[in-house]
Amino acid sequence: MPDHFHLLIRPDPPEATVRFRQELKKRTAQQIVAALARHQDNPRCRAMLARLSLPPSLHSDSYYRVWQRRYVPFNVFTHKKHMEKLDYLHSNPVTARLVPSPDLWPWSSFRFYYLNDSSPLTMGRVA
Repeated sequence: MPDHFHLLIRPDPPEATVRFRQELKKRTAQQIVAALARHQDNPRCRAMLARLSLPPSLHSDSYYRVWQRRYVPFNVFTHKKHMEKLDYLHSNPVTARLVPSPDLWPWSSFRFYYLNDSSPLTMGRVA
């Protein structure tokens, strides 16, 4: 998704979820902003960097916001709920009209789970 992501993870220990999410968002945001800044000669990169810019009065130490601020954890305890959440994740880019079918979204685990294709993303199966 352009401004958020969904993860279905099993952290060990369970309380590591918050720290994992913080680090993932922080590191990816830094890399995205750096890549856009390096390619400001490209009009699309320049426009995206401008779109991510924060007003100076909002934060004294932050200049950009890549990811949504909110975080909604949801604990999954049953196989049925796991499959429900997995289906939701896979249908999200289709619902957002970014692709016509979930197998076309390159950052999805759909191809891994349903087509046994791990070429777009390498991952472990969560059962």
